[in-house]
Amino acid sequence: MAIHLLGIRHHGVGSAKNVRAMLQQIQPDIILVEGPPEMDTVVQWIGTADLRPPVAALCYDEALPQRAAFYPFSEFSPEWQAMQYAHQHKIPVRMMDLPLSIAWQMRYAEPPPDAEVTPDPETDEAADFVDFMPTPRDPIAHFAHIAGYKNSELWWEHQFEQQYHADQPATHFEAVLLMMKTLRNAGIASSMDAENTHREAYMAQIIRKAQNELYQNIVVVCGAWHAPALLDLKSTEKAHAQILKKLPKSKIKVKATWVPWTNNRLSFASGYGAGITSPGWYHHLWEHPNDEGQRWLTKVAHLFRDKKMDISTAHVIEAFRLTQSLAALRNLSRPGLIEMNEATTTVMCMGDTILLELVHKELIVGNVLGNVPEGLPKLPLQADFEDIVRKLRIPLSAEKKEKALNLRDENDLKRSIFFYRLQVLGISWAQPISRNSKGTFKEVWELNWNPEMLISLIEMGIWGNTVELAATNFLQDKAKRSLVISELSGMISQAIPAELFAVIEDLLYHINQQATVSSDIAELMSALIPLAELGRYGNVRKSDLESVNKLVDGLVVRICIGLPNATYGLDDETAQKMFDLIRKVNDALRVLERADLSEQWQDSLMKIAEKDGIPPIIAGCTCRLLFDAHKIERSETARQVHLALSYGHLPTFSAAWLEGFLKGSGMILLYDDVLWNLLHQWVAELSEDAFVQLMPIMRRTFSRFETGERKKLGEKAKKGTILVAESNNTEASDARFDPALAELVLPFTAKLLGLKHA
Repeated sequence: MAIHLLGIRHHGVGSAKNVRAMLQQIQPDIILVEGPPEMDTVVQWIGTADLRPPVAALCYDEALPQRAAFYPFSEFSPEWQAMQYAHQHKIPVRMMDLPLSIAWQMRYAEPPPDAEVTPDPETDEAADFVDFMPTPRDPIAHFAHIAGYKNSELWWEHQFEQQYHADQPATHFEAVLLMMKTLRNAGIASSMDAENTHREAYMAQIIRKAQNELYQNIVVVCGAWHAPALLDLKSTEKAHAQILKKLPKSKIKVKATWVPWTNNRLSFASGYGAGITSPGWYHHLWEHPNDEGQRWLTKVAHLFRDKKMDISTAHVIEAFRLTQSLAALRNLSRPGLIEMNEATTTVMCMGDTILLELVHKELIVGNVLGNVPEGLPKLPLQADFEDIVRKLRIPLSAEKKEKALNLRDENDLKRSIFFYRLQVLGISWAQPISRNSKGTFKEVWELNWNPEMLISLIEMGIWGNTVELAATNFLQDKAKRSLVISELSGMISQAIPAELFAVIEDLLYHINQQATVSSDIAELMSALIPLAELGRYGNVRKSDLESVNKLVDGLVVRICIGLPNATYGLDDETAQKMFDLIRKVNDALRVLERADLSEQWQDSLMKIAEKDGIPPIIAGCTCRLLFDAHKIERSETARQVHLALSYGHLPTFSAAWLEGFLKGSGMILLYDDVLWNLLHQWVAELSEDAFVQLMPIMRRTFSRFETGERKKLGEKAKKGTILVAESNNTEASDARFDPALAELVLPFTAKLLGLKHA
C-alpha cells in the first residue's frame, strides 16, 4: 500500500505541471485533496464542460449565509488538475481538510438552541471569508534569505515553479518535502501552527480511512507545509486521536456550490490563503510552458497597437534581447515577469511606467470570468436572480460596461426595476451614472459584476425567496427600525422606482408619524428632497404618487413656517449645511412645477431676506434665489450686492455672502455689468492680507462654474470695469451718462468716421 505526498503551492503553475505528470506516472486508485469535506458534494461537477475556471467553491452556513468561504481555482491550480485527472480516469477524489462546520464552531460562538435569532444583515458580525492561512510568518523566508532574496515568493517561483522538468516530477516533490522537513525539524514554525495541528490531525485521519478501505495507491495533494506531518501515520495515530477527540461537535450545516470567479479575485487570500498577483501571466505560462518571452512580448505589442500606439517588430526584438540579458545577469534559467515588465517599460514604453498599468490590467491580471453549470444546487433567491438575469438578457461580466435604458421599452423598464431592487438589497452590480431631467425616459447604468456580490445575494435569502419579496421584506424591516425622516424618505425614493408597492404605504405612514413630532427643519428638508424628486416618475413608471404628493404638501408647510427662525444665529458649519439644503429644496420644488408650493417657498425666503442675524452665505443664497424667481428686481439685487460688499462689513462676511449668491452659476456676472463692476471694484480695493485670506473662498466659489463660464469671466476680467450706458429700462442699471468721459473718446471716434471734431 503506497501513499504519495505531493506538496504544492496553491495556484502554482510548476506545481500543477508536476502534479499532472506525477499522476500519470503513479496512476492512483484514489486522490485526496486539501479542502473542506463539505466540498465533496460539488466536486463531481468538475468533469462537466460547463464548469470552466476561474471558479470558486462557495461554502456557507445554511442558517447564517453571510458566514461563508470561497475556495478559488484556476486552470493552473494543482488541486484543480488533480480533481480533473480523477474525473477523467473515473477514480474517487475526496477533500481532506478540517470540516468548515468544526472550524466555524471553534471560531464563532453558537447561540443557545432555544434562543430566538432575528437576522440583521447590517449588524451581524460574520466572516465574509474564512482564511485558514492569512499572510503568515513565512518559514520559507529562511531559505530565501540564505539565497539572497528579500521576497520568499519570488525565490520559490525561481526554484520550484519555473524549474520544471517533465521527466522528473518525483525529484521536484522530493526536494519540496525535504525542505519542509528541514524547516519543521529545526523548530521553525508557521504563524498558523495552532490551527494546523487540528487540520493535519484530520488530514491524517482521512488518509487512514482510505487505507482501511483498502485503496492501494493513494495520492495526497496538499500544501507543501503540511506534507511532513502526514508521513508517519502509525506513530502519530494515538496523538491525532487525542487531538480530534477534543474538537467540538458542530450543529452548523454547511452548503456548497460553485460560483464564477475572476482573475483579479484570484489574488485574494481566501480559503487557501494563497493569492496570486499575476493570474494572466500564470495562465500564459500554463498554455505556453516553453515561451522564453517571444509570445508574451508579442501579446504586449498587440495590446499597444490596439490602443493606437506605434509599436514595431523591432521593439519586440529589442525587448526580448533585453529580457535575456537581464535573466543572464541575475543567474536565472529563464526570464520571469519582472524581466518582462522591465524590458517592456524600457523599450516599448520609453521609460513611462504609467503605460505598464495597461499591461498589468489587460494581460498580467486579465479580465476573465469563469462559468458554472445551470443545474448546480442554489438558494431560491439565487435561482430567481439568475432566472431574471437570463430572461432580461443581461450578461454577468467582470468588465465595466454601460447600459442605456429607454423606459418606454417594456424590457428596459423591467431591467430598471430589477436594478433598483438590487440596490435596495445592497447589491451594487448596477449603479446609475446618469439621470436626465424630467420629461426624458432614459437611464444609464454602469454594470460591474464581482463574485462577492453572490455572497450578498445569498445573505439576503433570509428575507424572501424572490428578489421582489426579499427587497420588500428587507425594506419593511428597515423602516420599522428607523426613526430618521431623511432615511425613511430615502427608502421611499428607492421603493417607487423598484415598484415595491407593498412597502410604500408603510413608509409613508412612518414618515408622517416622524414628521408630525419633529421640529428639526433641516431633517424635514432632507426628507422633502428625495420625495419631491419622485415626481419625475409619474409618467414614466405610471406610479400612483397621490399619497407622496400629500406628504410633500405637509412637509413644505412645516418647512416654510419654521425655516426663517431655523436660519438665525447659525455657526459657520451649520450655516453651510443649511445653505446646501436650501438650494436642494429650491431645485426639488422647481422640478415639481407646483405654483402653490413655489409661492409658499418664496414667501419664506422673503422673510429670511428681511431678517437680521442671518449667516452671510444664506443671505447671499436667498437674494440670488429670489432674483432668479423674479421676486425682486435687478435694481434691488444690485443694491443688496452693493451693501454686502461695502466697507461696513468684514471681507470674510462679504466673501461668504458672495459665495452664497454666486454658487451654482456665474452667468449673472456675464450679463449684468452693474453687478460685475461692484464685484470688480470690491476685489480691487481689498488689501493684500485680506486678498490672501479670501483667496480659498473665492477660488472655491469660481472653480465650480462651468468651464465655458470661467473662460468668459476670465476674458471679461481682462477688461476691468465695464462702462454701463444709461438705458430706457431704469431697472437694468443705476449707471448714468458721464459727459467728461464721452469727451475723451469723441476725437478718436471722429477720425474713425472721417469727420471733423468741433
